[in-house]
Amino acid sequence: MAMMDMLLSTTEEASGIAVILEHLYENPIFGVSVLILFGILGGKLINLIKFPRVTGYILIGILIGPSVLQLLSHEMVKSFTIIRQVAIGFIGYTIGLELRFSKLKKTGKQVTIITISQAFSTAVMVCLAVALYLILTGKDHVWTYALILGAIATATAPGPIVAVVKSYRTKGPVTDVLLPLVALDDAIGIMLFAVMLSFGTSLLSGPVSLSHMLLDPAKEIFFSLAFGALIGFAVTLIAKKFNRESDQFLMMVIIGFVFAGIGIGQAVHASAILLPMTIGIVLTNSIDEKYEHRLTQTTDLFSAPILLAFFTIAGAELQLSLLVKIGILGVIYLLTRVLGKVSGAYVSAKGVKAPPTVIKYLGFTLIPQAGVAIDMALTTQLRFETTEALLPFIEIGAAIMTIVLAATVIYEVFGLVIVKAALGKAGEIDAAVGDWD
Repeated sequence: MAMMDMLLSTTEEASGIAVILEHLYENPIFGVSVLILFGILGGKLINLIKFPRVTGYILIGILIGPSVLQLLSHEMVKSFTIIRQVAIGFIGYTIGLELRFSKLKKTGKQVTIITISQAFSTAVMVCLAVALYLILTGKDHVWTYALILGAIATATAPGPIVAVVKSYRTKGPVTDVLLPLVALDDAIGIMLFAVMLSFGTSLLSGPVSLSHMLLDPAKEIFFSLAFGALIGFAVTLIAKKFNRESDQFLMMVIIGFVFAGIGIGQAVHASAILLPMTIGIVLTNSIDEKYEHRLTQTTDLFSAPILLAFFTIAGAELQLSLLVKIGILGVIYLLTRVLGKVSGAYVSAKGVKAPPTVIKYLGFTLIPQAGVAIDMALTTQLRFETTEALLPFIEIGAAIMTIVLAATVIYEVFGLVIVKAALGKAGEIDAAVGDWD
């Protein structure tokens, strides 16, 4: 009888532990703690072999995500939407703070020419390579695939790039060109994608007016700049009036207004990066340069755990099973995009007589691709799923989504290593000089 009672007690205890673990598995707050603590661990471990910590965050995210250990479920990862939204907003704001007009006088023209050149060269090269492969293999809907994938290829992920720049405190000609370039690249990508998506789908469903193709992206950019500027001026007025207040007060004001910008951006369908970036641009160009460090230090302390969680989520979202589905078309997209970015940046930088390090290494820093490209692929898939005339071609949207998601796995993991290596070879990471062959 005693033995039976002991067994029942043990069974009840095990059952109770299982219930607790199940509740923890479903608890989003506990999920956030898993993201942050494992993210820290991944960053520390990867740093031992001199890789960027952001790569560690992404790799540990893959490990604890649904694709491997399943410490985080698909549903849990989806529930972290607000973290992604806030992180993207602060990435945009951080880029904006770096774009002080007095610093851009020397590089502004170069940045504009290089950005446009590398974006269009990448789009053209990917478009032609995809079209050539599909024609040679006798596939249908050649130019729909080619135009859409060409447009998506232009997107560069600002988040990982900003994280590497911040983490290693890089400084020099490549960094001076890189930060404004990834900011401008977002605006160009939005316009180009909207036009090429509309044109590509019109080849299947019938003609679309030019005004419709241009109006939506133009509205998105206008709302981003207009609301970002208004909020930026509001933050500036408060920062100037209460500049003797503590850094904590300044941090709370900035956080409140950046959150407001993120929310307003979602309401008016503005760019998730461009609107908060405009807030940062207006703020940094409206106050004395000697106070600039206060702006960065105060928000960096707040955004650090959010960005760590953001990149760990990015890893958890990556589906390793997609790698086997990428196919030859995916490999062509993967390699041609890199070739377009590197060669486009090299030729245009040489044409505008940029510094030698910019000519040699800038293109390699533009390889990462993530959130913006995934958003474009998702928009493509939804267009095919929700437009009645495109329903017979729904497999095109699904195929493009698979290719971009699979490519993102590779770009996210290896792209950051290449960014750090390029900045190290350019001599802009003090600790990295001489570490990379």
